[in-house]
Amino acid sequence: MKILLFFMSLLVMTACSNNDETPQRQLPPETQTGANTFGVTINGKVYVPRDPTGVNVGGATPKGMRLQGLQSSNFNYTEIIVVDGASSVGFKMVIHIENLSGIGTYLLNKSNFQDGVDSWPTNNIHFKIWDSKISNYAYYGSIDDDGGIDITRLSNGIVSGIFSGKFVRYDKPTEFITITDGRFDINSFTLSEHPFP
Repeated sequence: MKILLFFMSLLVMTACSNNDETPQRQLPPETQTGANTFGVTINGKVYVPRDPTGVNVGGATPKGMRLQGLQSSNFNYTEIIVVDGASSVGFKMVIHIENLSGIGTYLLNKSNFQDGVDSWPTNNIHFKIWDSKISNYAYYGSIDDDGGIDITRLSNGIVSGIFSGKFVRYDKPTEFITITDGRFDINSFTLSEHPFP
């Protein structure tokens, strides 16, 4: 009887650990090898890219992570767009870097919560996460001079780095979230084929 209870308890614990609402995700290591990884902890929850299978929080984004940019006479930016499209509520973050030209620190400025050419021409980050208190998404954006993106590798199609900062809620200017452990390691040549389960 004790053995049966043990196995039933083990089965219940295993089922709970696979519940999409309480994923036991871990941050990927900080690497500079083009491993196509991303991770960040927000309010105690780890977010990683996941290819859309349910909620499409990334709009037309068919992948858990993509790299895009535009270099012209009017624009010079690179964006890392990350979505978790496999959970029931999802997550989206856009890291907008102006004039990405080498390793070093790119200080964060205020975000206008827009992507691409509609973003202010500054280094900024914005994201949306599910807020169960309002049963909707809460939007957060970087603020002036309180955080940065540290590019640790930019060569052979690989862009790696870490980021941290203080982020203000769009509709509540007195509510802030601090991020201290964001990281990414992207190979631009293999990212489009890389699966994010």
